[in-house]
Amino acid sequence: MERITVVLSRLVQRGTQRKGGFLQLFISKRLIQGLATAMMGMFVPIFLYETTGLEFWIVGLFYAAVSIGYALFLVPGMRITNILGFSKTLALGAVFSVVQFIILFFADGINIWHLLAPLVIAMVGFRVFHWVPYHVDFTAFTKGGERGRDVSLMFATIAFMGMLGPILAGYIVQNSGYEVLFAIGVVLLAAAGVSYLFVPAVEEQFTWTYKETTQHLFSPDFRNVLVGEMANGAEVVVNLIAWPIFLYEVLNGNMLEIGALSTVIVGVTIFVQLFVGKYLDGKGHSKVQTLKRGSILYAFGWVIKMFVLSATQIFFVGLYHNITKIFIKTPYSAILYDMSGEQGRYVDEFTVMREMASHIGRALALFGMVALTFYFSIEWTFIIGALASLAVNAIYHAKHN
Repeated sequence: MERITVVLSRLVQRGTQRKGGFLQLFISKRLIQGLATAMMGMFVPIFLYETTGLEFWIVGLFYAAVSIGYALFLVPGMRITNILGFSKTLALGAVFSVVQFIILFFADGINIWHLLAPLVIAMVGFRVFHWVPYHVDFTAFTKGGERGRDVSLMFATIAFMGMLGPILAGYIVQNSGYEVLFAIGVVLLAAAGVSYLFVPAVEEQFTWTYKETTQHLFSPDFRNVLVGEMANGAEVVVNLIAWPIFLYEVLNGNMLEIGALSTVIVGVTIFVQLFVGKYLDGKGHSKVQTLKRGSILYAFGWVIKMFVLSATQIFFVGLYHNITKIFIKTPYSAILYDMSGEQGRYVDEFTVMREMASHIGRALALFGMVALTFYFSIEWTFIIGALASLAVNAIYHAKHN
């Protein structure tokens, strides 16, 4: 009887920790840092594009360097995570993010060439000490059968922040300049760093060497995850870098209009996002079915984006693409978190391989985008986004092998 009581007590304690951990992670990542990301996300590539003389190849190679640096230094970074623990590592990542926006605050068209290297280091440092601890914590603080709803809540919050952030950031840049925007980013990210210190500890230790990690990354057992994550990373980088710069070109650099259009488009998708998460948890095979259909619809969205010429067209095409994005990103993330949850004590090793694969895909896509823009206009890079959207279905085969 006493043993049963102890077991029940531990289960209740774990359940309480899971709920509390999810809430604290949600506040730190999706509310505080999420607002900073929503405000800065699409305007940092535009800022770099402006300050480097409207040369896309420089911006593309810059972000490729960030992804390569991240993939190379992730395993050594996990050694530091083993010492600090995940919560303190998340806070350390926030420090690098603060440094990133301090550098951007002082950057201009004259000194940007001297600041690109420090900026790469700061962005790599943030990614190394942020994404794996975040993904592992999210896996630990959620459970199978409810993950679709939790993922959906996260994405709906991103959408909500994406509704507030772009128009607010566009107004600030249009009226006060980038300096004020980046100063706000410093304050928000510093607050997020403090908040991360209160996220409950997760007992995980990264045990693989660099050689072991590489062997597992390119092993036949991981091949489908590798392809799926490379494809996902490729699509993400088109969306994060090429699309904002394309908007800048089409809208003639009108920052307020860029922000306002993004806000209106995102606002319409929030309720759809919440519905999809509930649907995915309620149907046994709906994640796979939704991913397959959503990837086709989403890929088509990249194709029609190539032909938009006005703000009105941007709105309707962007609305279609954001809605179809829900039907690919939500099941894809839910499947990956389910797979992570099945790894047991190797959840952090699995997550490291995921991140490395994603950023290999990003780097390769960026090299392809740079090559395309030497011969064609920037909208031709959307072809990479379309092809990558279809390739993410490899994750389904990884789940069922």
